[in-house]
Amino acid sequence: MHGYYLAVDIGAGGGTRVALTGRDGRFGVTRELPRGSYGESAPSFFEALNGEIEETLRTGGVTRADLVAIGVAAAGILAGDGTYQLAANLPFLNGHSVCDVLSREFGVPAAIDNDANAGGLAEWSAMRVELLYWVFGGGWGGAWISKDGTVMHPSHDWDGRDESLHPTNEPGYSIPLAKATLSELFFEVGGDYRRFAYLLEREENAKGTTLLLGPSGDRKTIRAEVVLSGPGRFRLFHALNGNERSYAVHLDESDLSALRDGRSAGAVISRLSSARHPAAINTDRLYGKALAHAARYMIERARADGLGDAVPICLGGRPSYALPYFGPSTQRFLGRFGLMNYMRPSVIDERGLNANLVGAAILAERAAGGSP
Repeated sequence: MHGYYLAVDIGAGGGTRVALTGRDGRFGVTRELPRGSYGESAPSFFEALNGEIEETLRTGGVTRADLVAIGVAAAGILAGDGTYQLAANLPFLNGHSVCDVLSREFGVPAAIDNDANAGGLAEWSAMRVELLYWVFGGGWGGAWISKDGTVMHPSHDWDGRDESLHPTNEPGYSIPLAKATLSELFFEVGGDYRRFAYLLEREENAKGTTLLLGPSGDRKTIRAEVVLSGPGRFRLFHALNGNERSYAVHLDESDLSALRDGRSAGAVISRLSSARHPAAINTDRLYGKALAHAARYMIERARADGLGDAVPICLGGRPSYALPYFGPSTQRFLGRFGLMNYMRPSVIDERGLNANLVGAAILAERAAGGSP
């Protein structure tokens, strides 16, 4: 039987990607719908998405009759029936079902899951083993995929309580990092946690966010993603270095400007790490140690639910490209904790593919009744 799957990746803010893939798994046409094209309502979003899919089919020389199924990777938390509970940065989609809309419009089955779950399925499709998948970006998402390709403990139908989230599925949000532990880790690299807390307090006041409270409002902890994310690495760098700017001699004005923005600082910090500058080395040592403590919490909790020993940990997301810098510190500490899990870059990233789209294609295949 011939036919095509459509893979859709609805991002948190950077746009939506649409890709056409054959039944052989090879991607053909890939297009992007910019965030500015959505409008600010569900009807305008679906109109734009349907139009983008039509254009993708037309560009690929494919008709609606050739389409077999649609898979969607979505940033946010979903209900069990596929409707959005919390659409990340797209609140107008809350309560709406992307799958229902696409199925009605294109007359084929559709399936949806969180983008970290989709990315984890993509890794599993390449490795075919039980694994943990971590994706770092504005936060820290994750998935535990069983040996047979099942997403374990997804955060579907979330009741809103932090304690209901499984740490393998929403690690950055649900895993606590004790402030006392962080204080010790800062001291080990010559820093002071109090400066970090001061910067978080300033950020809270400026943005109206809550960064100094852990899961369930715990005042003795913070959420792991405050440290373990792209913005987290940026925060650590500035907390450790303060007004000490010896690193500036290695950078031009555009680099210095990038260092003032959490969205662009990561690449510059990595270049400083590569140059063995203490400002960045200590940042990544601290990041790595904090990640090991969070990983220990996750793995010990998941073991009680049946997680196997020494399952591989695959890392995705742009901040994960800094793995050569923070990874050694994390692995040393995991070893001290008696954990033999080995972190590695995403297999899908290494192949030059997009994990969310690959995962969405797997969801489409499953929706059509095919084996993954």
